[in-house]
Amino acid sequence: MIHSAIVTRDIGITELLVVLALVIAFVSRRLKFPYTLALVLAGLLLGLLHLIPDLRLDPDIVLFLFLPALLFEGAWNIDTRALLANWLAILLLAVPGLLISLIVVGAVTHWGAGLPWLLALLLGAIVSPTDPIAVLSLLRQLGMPDRLCAIIEGESLFNDGIGAAAFVLVLGALLLTLGTGGPLAGLSGTLIALKALWLLGGGLLLGVAAGVAVSYLVRAVDDALLETAVTFGVAYGIFLVADALGTSGLLAVVGAGLTLGSFGRRTGMSEHTREVVDTVWEFTGYLANSLLFLVLGVALGSAPLFLALPIIAWAVLGVVLGRAIMVYTLLPLHDLLIRWRGTHTGGSGRIYGHLPVQPIWRPLILFSGLRGALSLALVLTLPPETPQRGLIELAVYGVVLVTLVGQGIGLRMILPRWPKAESPVVAENHPVGVP
Repeated sequence: MIHSAIVTRDIGITELLVVLALVIAFVSRRLKFPYTLALVLAGLLLGLLHLIPDLRLDPDIVLFLFLPALLFEGAWNIDTRALLANWLAILLLAVPGLLISLIVVGAVTHWGAGLPWLLALLLGAIVSPTDPIAVLSLLRQLGMPDRLCAIIEGESLFNDGIGAAAFVLVLGALLLTLGTGGPLAGLSGTLIALKALWLLGGGLLLGVAAGVAVSYLVRAVDDALLETAVTFGVAYGIFLVADALGTSGLLAVVGAGLTLGSFGRRTGMSEHTREVVDTVWEFTGYLANSLLFLVLGVALGSAPLFLALPIIAWAVLGVVLGRAIMVYTLLPLHDLLIRWRGTHTGGSGRIYGHLPVQPIWRPLILFSGLRGALSLALVLTLPPETPQRGLIELAVYGVVLVTLVGQGIGLRMILPRWPKAESPVVAENHPVGVP
């Protein structure tokens, strides 16, 4: 009876959240306010008032239920031509950019808040991955350029997996110094380097390989429901396989989603099947986003953040400073490389990815660095023996709250007045860098 009562309560809470999300969707659409940001604000109010006291953010549910679905849906629907066209900007922001953010947050919280170096770098690894879903919905709602959206979305797709891999490595180093085991225990320097490479690249390769194999498999059938079920099996199955093999499940999902969403969709699915799969994944992404952002707001509102205001302030400073450094160093570097390539190759190329990223977009890319569900899920998976675990958890909650709500509302205010300049499409053999 007790178990039955708990299940009934959980189902009731879920139904309440779904109904609440629908009401918020209707109101936010009428007000032309970003839906995901409205969900967070509503959840924040619920958390502050303790109206749903038993609701908590479960890291296992976030990591194994929500994130694979959201990442696969994003990778499935992203315009791969735009992704390939802007691969250099995305690569710079997602890999060295994330490492810059990690180091800057670590340095600021070490010198400012007095955290030991490895603990400060661990905090940096947790809060460095971005979650720009709210930003993207706002950009598209206000008709901002597709190329800008592609860069921001591409960065987030890849830096989630890179950030999770960096988290595992830094946590392993911290536990190694404490003598409590961890993922790096008993490994030599060479094996640690190989494990790092496997974590950073193995998942993506595994996902692409699975996507290619399944793309050929679905060519043998023409059943929309069966092929839709196959995509769900790939999204969750490749995550579990990659996790079991000790590599990044998140990057594996991205690799599989990108491959199936481009190659598999084009070569193995009929037009009717593509429409069905698109609709089902669009609904799945909508429902997952609705529940996740609402629960996220409740978790933020319930946290006693006043107990950790100094370290939250230092962590937020590190996040903003790190984001500014990466945007205003790596994007000019990107532009320099693009112009150098145009000078040395005669400027032949295809679409606008071969043009520099417009300087007017840099502030928008800077403020698109919202932190969200992955950061909270990672901090909640910290083992109990982690030093100052409670303080680190509150710092992460504070960073997510300030970036998600503060930057989100700030963007909502400035975006309608922002110039909507778009880079021109580059014709074949058009000189790169020429206006």
